Formats: sequence, C-alpha cells, structure tokens
Amino acid sequence: MKTLTWMAPEVMRIQEAAEPVLEPGWVLLRVGGAAICGSEISGYLGHNELRRPPLVMGHEFSGTVMRLGPGVTEVSVGDVVTANPLVSCGHCRHCRQGNRQRCASRRIIGIDFPGAFAEWVAVPGAQCYPVRDVVDGALVEPYACGVRAVGLAEVEIGDDAMVVGAGMIGLMAVRLLRTAGAARVIVVDPNPHRLEQAQEWGATDTVAPDTADHLGLRQSVDRVIDAVGFADTRQFSIQALRRGGCAVWIGLHENSSLLEGNAIVRDEVDIRGSFCYTDEEFRRAVDLVNAEQAFPRNRGWLDIRPLEDGDAAFAEQSSSLARFAKIVLTI
Repeated sequence: MKTLTWMAPEVMRIQEAAEPVLEPGWVLLRVGGAAICGSEISGYLGHNELRRPPLVMGHEFSGTVMRLGPGVTEVSVGDVVTANPLVSCGHCRHCRQGNRQRCASRRIIGIDFPGAFAEWVAVPGAQCYPVRDVVDGALVEPYACGVRAVGLAEVEIGDDAMVVGAGMIGLMAVRLLRTAGAARVIVVDPNPHRLEQAQEWGATDTVAPDTADHLGLRQSVDRVIDAVGFADTRQFSIQALRRGGCAVWIGLHENSSLLEGNAIVRDEVDIRGSFCYTDEEFRRAVDLVNAEQAFPRNRGWLDIRPLEDGDAAFAEQSSSLARFAKIVLTI
C-alpha cells in the first residue's frame, strides 16, 4: 500500500508498505481523508518527543471498513466511519472510570501504531463511529479535543474568554465557547489569515500578539484556552486571567515553561491540562459533526489535497503565515 512516511525533520516521502495485519477486534479501513494536526507539524519539524521517524503519522481520519478482524461485531464491511485513535489497557482505574486518555499505557494510532497518511489503516472496531462524510469525519478528532478543553474551562453564561492560537482546535474552541455562553471571545494569533477565519467561527475580537500588551488584556478575561503550547503563550494565558479564572492548556509545542507562581497563588487561578478526550466527548463530537452543527458554512479555512502532496502540505502548514487552518489529505 502507499504511505506518506515521515523520514526525518522536514522530510516526508511517499513509500510502499505492507498492508496492516489485523489483530482480534481490529478492522481495516480504506482511508477517505486524513487531516494534518498541529502536533504532527511539531513532529515534522523534529520538535515533538513522542514521535520518532520513520513514522506514518495521521490520527485524525475517516474511511470505509474493508475487512473485519476476529471477533468484530460493532461495524460491518462498507460502513463509513471515523475512529477514536486512543488505544488503552481497558482495565486500569482511569479506564474503568471512563478516562482512557489518562491510562498509563495509552497508545495512539499515528504515533505508536501506523497512522492514516496511507491507503489503509488498522483501528479497533469498538472505537469506530459512523460518519456521513469522509472529510467532516476526519475533523471529528480535533473537534473532540475542543469539546474537552471548553468543558474543562467551565464557561459560565456571560463570561469573557480568550483563545490563544487560531489553528484548527483554537477555532473550534471559539465556536464551542460561544455555544457555551461566552459573551466575548478574544482570539490572539500572529497570522492575519487565521484571525480573519476566527471571526467566521464566532470571535468577537481578534488581536496580533505584538499588540496584545498594549490593549489592556492583562487580567481581562474569565477563561483562556492556550491552543499553542509555547512558554510565552502559557505565561500570557495566566496573565490574561481575572482573579479566580481558569486557563486550559491544550497546546503541546514546548515542554518547559517559566511561570509567575506568586501571581497564580494570589489570584487563585486554575491551570488545567487537556490532553485529548473521554469516549463520551468523542461521541458528542461525532454527533455534532454529523448534525452539521460543528463548522461554519464558509469553508475557506479548509483545503483538500491528494496524499502525494503531503510533503508540500506539511511544509506549508509549518509556516507562520499558513493560509489554511486545516488541510485534509485524500487518497
């Protein structure tokens, strides 16, 4: 089968690979669409400690069920599905409580297993969900990340909120914050294309980082979602909070961050990490996407390209002036 394989920092290559062998309970999908995630851009640049080349990435995807492994009863051949890419032990305390994202032995399709930047991908049958459209289905996974992040922020009606980073998850968080009742959502991003798109997703204000310090944004909002994950954006997310506010960190670009600890204590602010999602949050994202309630009608933030253009697409998305919030690769 054909794959787009990450070979080294900033090097992707179309290669041939053996078709996946199905374990009991797993199914084989013919990939319909696979979206490029910001964390994969970090991997592509060599900045992500979880990913090691050579690797077929791709954890945001959908496709058609082509073959069933032993014991699969949840789906049938021909079903069009997306899949929760998180594989966990199923029996630890976190898994039993419905928080598989916290499982100590969790593994992820596209990191620990070959991913969906390929003609075929193997996934657990029990983690497949029907979708009405293969492109929208590939966007369920990042939408589920947004569902969790906004849920952890515990938005109250009338809150002022801020989203740092107008990539795909940041834009989705904007829409979900407004749906949850936020009266104002400020989006901070250096990319003018992304700021324009943020308005279509429901942002009430858009700000470039180099002007943010001059606009009175310190201690100005109740909730912040950092969808970038740099030391500077994490620090900014805390500085922007009013006393008693909550910052949710979902970005994963840098590991170390130097914070003003005394301010965190004195202002009694919360900092919450948001890694991915529970099974219930993933199902909720599937329902919203299938109901056509997840995305704005204008799709100028999205581009669809063939898998063969994947190397160029990764290079484009790694630019600070990338035009599209999301690129979906198709076979």
